[in-house]
Amino acid sequence: MGMIDRFFEAIEKAGITPYEIETKYGVKSAQSKISQMKGGKTNTGKEKSLPSDILSAVCMNCNKINSEYILTGRGNAINEDKNTDDVIPNIPTSSGTSITSEEEFQDAKNKGLHLLPQVSFKFAAGQTQLISITEDITRYWYLPDCKDCEGVAQIVGRSMSPTLPSGCWVALKRYTLPHDNPNTIPFGNIFGIVVEDKETGEYHGHIKILRRYKEQSLARKYWIAHSINTEEFDDFDIEIDQIRSLWIVKQHIVSDTLL
Repeated sequence: MGMIDRFFEAIEKAGITPYEIETKYGVKSAQSKISQMKGGKTNTGKEKSLPSDILSAVCMNCNKINSEYILTGRGNAINEDKNTDDVIPNIPTSSGTSITSEEEFQDAKNKGLHLLPQVSFKFAAGQTQLISITEDITRYWYLPDCKDCEGVAQIVGRSMSPTLPSGCWVALKRYTLPHDNPNTIPFGNIFGIVVEDKETGEYHGHIKILRRYKEQSLARKYWIAHSINTEEFDDFDIEIDQIRSLWIVKQHIVSDTLL
């Protein structure tokens, strides 16, 4: 099933009509565009594209539609009827091997192991922590249980405890920031967010659960950064335009084993 088919499945289950997308959500010519999308493919067999303005409007105005399902096919078309604000993401734990010498590095490469670079900056979880834009590599890790991870970084601060305590290492996968449709990311997951300070130009890294504003005017500009340790740390806004890179946390490295 392609993206077009998943889109039609989602709006049908949500009870949304093309007329509503055009008149209520304000998407110009939505009925005509959606009519042309039906069938999923052109006469030459090429899959038709899903207009970004339609996808953005639907995901922004209908919280029960699972945007990740439309984009990737993962999960269900409709979000489960539960209070996601109370759900703490499940981060799998992993035993990792740190590569600290040139000899270990060459040995690992000779074995064909997929090595992850450890970057020099730290993601802040409750602290203001500057990071280097160069993201210098300080060493490498081998994580046998994380096939699609792209890097390893350290967390400082207590805002994500006890799930991710201060000082722990996490494996991350870069998530392409959808600038045209920023509210199509899989909200409710733990992300590493790299933000540029407007005044100083310095870069800050945060580890937070990202949530979406229900108010459309706010959702266009901000994401909500939420902590697990809510007794000590409040939510705050992250301005979408200031985000320079986005990483999704895939693994919590709980031990350092020998290669």
